[in-house]
Amino acid sequence: MNKLIIILLLFIFVYPLQYACAENLVLQAGVSMSDRVPKGFFGTWKINSTMTYTNNKEIFNEETVDFWNLSKAGDVITLANPFSGARASVTVEDVKDNQITFTHTTENKNAKMTETPTLTLSGENFYGTDKIVIEKFKDGKKISTDVVVYKIQAQKISGSSLKLFMSGK
Repeated sequence: MNKLIIILLLFIFVYPLQYACAENLVLQAGVSMSDRVPKGFFGTWKINSTMTYTNNKEIFNEETVDFWNLSKAGDVITLANPFSGARASVTVEDVKDNQITFTHTTENKNAKMTETPTLTLSGENFYGTDKIVIEKFKDGKKISTDVVVYKIQAQKISGSSLKLFMSGK
């Protein structure tokens, strides 16, 4: 009888755990969003940005030219500016076919900046929007929010899929 009770208790306590463990294994084995980013996005890009909306024209440029280098190591995607030296890890929010949305947030006690580009890859170019939100704080309370949205177009200037020279062979 004692053996039957022990087996019954083991069944009651261990059986549900096997499913919980199996569920955790499935979740841990899932595909990272960074693995879904098309390889064509990685490389160095010349970015032309034109403002389409802002609530504060005094602090944002109407047009900009910039350079981005998108790279990946493991599950981490890094956006760097090879000229300014700026470098940041980004979080991939969404990937649909050749379109990605990612974010990067920088904050301190007085300000928080969130940048959210949504980009569509088209061969050796991409286009899309880049939304930047800057929140300013004083004594822990938000005192202002400045927003700008840029229309962006980019041309790849280096990267593994770029084919500048075609051989006749």
